[in-house]
Amino acid sequence: MTMDRGVDTPPPTRTDDDIAPRIRAAVDAGELRGVPTGPVERLGAGESYTAWRVGSGEQARVLRLPRRPPHDLPRPMEAEFEVLRRVPPELGTSAVALEAGSDNPLGTPYMVTTHVPGRALRATDWNPRLATALAHQIAHLHAALAAAPAPSAAFVPSAGEQGEELVTWWREHHPETLTDPRVCALLPAWRHELDRLAPAFEAVPTHPLIHGDAVATNVILGPDGLPRLIDFEWSGPGDTAKDLALIGGRVTGGPWYLPMTPDDVTAFVTEYSRYSRSSRRSRLAQDTGAADPQRLLERREAYELLDRLGNLLYCLSRPGEARYGRWADELARSLTARLGG
Repeated sequence: MTMDRGVDTPPPTRTDDDIAPRIRAAVDAGELRGVPTGPVERLGAGESYTAWRVGSGEQARVLRLPRRPPHDLPRPMEAEFEVLRRVPPELGTSAVALEAGSDNPLGTPYMVTTHVPGRALRATDWNPRLATALAHQIAHLHAALAAAPAPSAAFVPSAGEQGEELVTWWREHHPETLTDPRVCALLPAWRHELDRLAPAFEAVPTHPLIHGDAVATNVILGPDGLPRLIDFEWSGPGDTAKDLALIGGRVTGGPWYLPMTPDDVTAFVTEYSRYSRSSRRSRLAQDTGAADPQRLLERREAYELLDRLGNLLYCLSRPGEARYGRWADELARSLTARLGG
């Protein structure tokens, strides 16, 4: 439930300073699997990984190093790597190499992926052409991931069940976040909305794999104008509608979400549904509950509420950091407006 969204790009730490010379030496010596020789540049860091770009042009690769012991990562490196092996390169990051042990020149596990050139989406980028392109890319991704092993849960849990799971996790791990007056004021209306949207979740098949964190900061706009997805750390079985909810909507805050009007959302979801249904490669075309536009819209709306409250609680769990306090204020105001408070 504590989702690292890759917006943390803190300055290099002493650990970064220590590892940088080792990375450069290993790259120059050709000692890292799947890594070319060439310049080394630190791209940024989140809670789980530090990312370095090695090489240049089409041969550039991204070297990802865990920032905590592998057993403390939210998800095993091997799980993310297996997902990346299924991602076509035209859709986003794909797998190159995985070193799961520490017996290597860096003294730490590492993952190597392709480099996706471009920049993260901005609010000013959103237009009908981009919305159509992103809807098609997400539909393509879901089609590519449909061949993954069948999930253990045949159907998606209801919105209410997911909401209670979310609140329970935060109550057990960061109870102080739920005592914030803004959260206390929001919860009754939030639960009521999830209950209202419950019928859209009836008998929705669980898709084998979804991206799971398709926020704006994980969508890269390439030089060719096409959006591509990065950071598959939270990929897993789930509801395809979730991947349509995290890019933006009526509830915004922080750097993660693009402001979208109801008409924007409807057009985006409708295009995704149309494209999914027309794709013979996709099992989504057979899952009417998964691709029906109205049910998709309602489930997407529920995931917007689930995600934004979860992110609000995450921001509140980092009280000493000013930007998280600012983002919590933005999310709380936006959620309050959406819920009619």
